[in-house]
Amino acid sequence: MPARFAIYLVPPADSALWDRGCRWLGRDPETGSVHAQPAVPGFAADEIRALTRSPGHYGFHGTLKAPFRLAPGVDEEELLDKVQHLAGSLPALTMPALQVDRLNGFLALRPAGDSTALDGLAEQFVTRLDDVRAPIESAERTRRLSSGLSARQQELLEQWGYPYVLEEFRFHMTISERLDPMQAQRLRPWIEEWFAPALAEPPAAVDVGVFAQPRAGAEFTLRRRFRLMS
Repeated sequence: MPARFAIYLVPPADSALWDRGCRWLGRDPETGSVHAQPAVPGFAADEIRALTRSPGHYGFHGTLKAPFRLAPGVDEEELLDKVQHLAGSLPALTMPALQVDRLNGFLALRPAGDSTALDGLAEQFVTRLDDVRAPIESAERTRRLSSGLSARQQELLEQWGYPYVLEEFRFHMTISERLDPMQAQRLRPWIEEWFAPALAEPPAAVDVGVFAQPRAGAEFTLRRRFRLMS
């Protein structure tokens, strides 16, 4: 499988939010450091690993442009150049106040108030960098369609390679697998306490990160950070 790339919003590397997110998920996708995940009362260590496997695989982030393969003739350096140019043309953005929330069964950090600026940022990266994206593959299209997309989400999938963009976009930083109601009830209070120090003082800035997955099954790593225009 050709490498996949993604464009994610990430807190600054020296922020409490980045530290708490990476430690909770068990790894830092930028440095490659592996963290011992915190002990959660009532949960075995292997249960916590299982409940964070998928978000840990992708690395702590908020999606701007979901994973994609590069269009023919486009290489990683060209992608990085385009992301840098676009990020440098956009106004700086502070991380909004976040809260632990439940989204489609997952626990995630979600904006506590207005998310217009984040929505607009994601739209810029989805639409203005679409030329670097290869068309969606048939297997991926079939998998997405089998999940029960609305008519509008099917249109977005065909046009942009992902169904949850533009007006269907919901900014979130995933921190668990899909949980059953009992799991969520048990884990959520502890998660809220774990992230509370970082959420009390959101970072003054955010970065745009280019992540890469070099081969099928490999974890995503943060290749380069870019700061929005200050």
